[in-house]
Amino acid sequence: MAVYEAGENSSWRLNIITQLRDRNKTQTHCYLDLISLHNRLFDNANTLRGENLQLSIANEKLRTEAASGVTGTGNNAALEAKLLAQADELTMLHRRRGEHTQQIVDLNNKLQEAMKELQLKESSLADKVDINNVLRAELTRYAAREKELENINQMLKDEHQALQLAFASLEEKLRKAQEENRQLVDRLIKYKSKDAEKMNEENDNFLKKRQAKMQKELEDAARDTRTASPDRGGTLEGTAPVIPSSLPTKIAMKFNAHEGEVNAVRWSPTDRILATGGADRKVKLWDIAKGSYECKGMLMGSNAGVMSVDFDSGGNYVLGASNDFASRVWTVADLRLREVMG
Repeated sequence: MAVYEAGENSSWRLNIITQLRDRNKTQTHCYLDLISLHNRLFDNANTLRGENLQLSIANEKLRTEAASGVTGTGNNAALEAKLLAQADELTMLHRRRGEHTQQIVDLNNKLQEAMKELQLKESSLADKVDINNVLRAELTRYAAREKELENINQMLKDEHQALQLAFASLEEKLRKAQEENRQLVDRLIKYKSKDAEKMNEENDNFLKKRQAKMQKELEDAARDTRTASPDRGGTLEGTAPVIPSSLPTKIAMKFNAHEGEVNAVRWSPTDRILATGGADRKVKLWDIAKGSYECKGMLMGSNAGVMSVDFDSGGNYVLGASNDFASRVWTVADLRLREVMG
């Protein structure tokens, strides 16, 4: 355990040292020339300061010797010339020292500005690192969300495929049921046709028998009439008078009662109200008077075409039979549905 902790301590120390070295490389590399120039200027200033001190000492010696008069005139002249040269050189060195000092000040200002800029960049870098961490966390979250959505999408695809298979199976069953229904309808139509033919045949036979019977009765009646009364213009005693009848020859009124076929009509037994039933699933009441017509109301509620209508004996109720296997009763006064039978 102690070895492990020692290894961890050395590891983070090495990590810190490595980071410091990397930071020194990145932060001091761009200022190496500036630091080197500053060091050279500092060395030159120290050298010039030493030379200036030596020249000052030599100058004092020369002044002392000149004041004591030990050396000759020629030596004084040479020393004075040398002194002037050294003074000029000293002046030039002072000037160069001032220039170098100004350069050092300028370089220090640039160094401070560079340090400020470096601090700003480090602060901006820290912000960028935080933003990068946030973006990485969002990227991880979005990747997990994408994986979840992919799983949901795959599940929906599987469900859709299963529903497609179920739909195909149901569609096949529907097709078979429709085919079976069509066959049953065809068979029913055939049976209905046979029943209709048989019914028509029976009706024809019945009509023929009835017509033959009526013909025979008419012949017997005519024979009895001729026997009872030789006067052909008279009437038989106890028989009803013959009332002549006629068929209509022209249309008295025509109007569109329904949106489609009209299946049934019926007059009211009490007033001039005509009830009509049509394929539009409505029963309409019409007031027919003096060659004009007026819709008095519509009786609603049928789910299929109305095939037959009728009034009660008092004309207060209307009965309608529709093609939805139901019959309905309405009241004429308020046009309301009262009863459904079916």
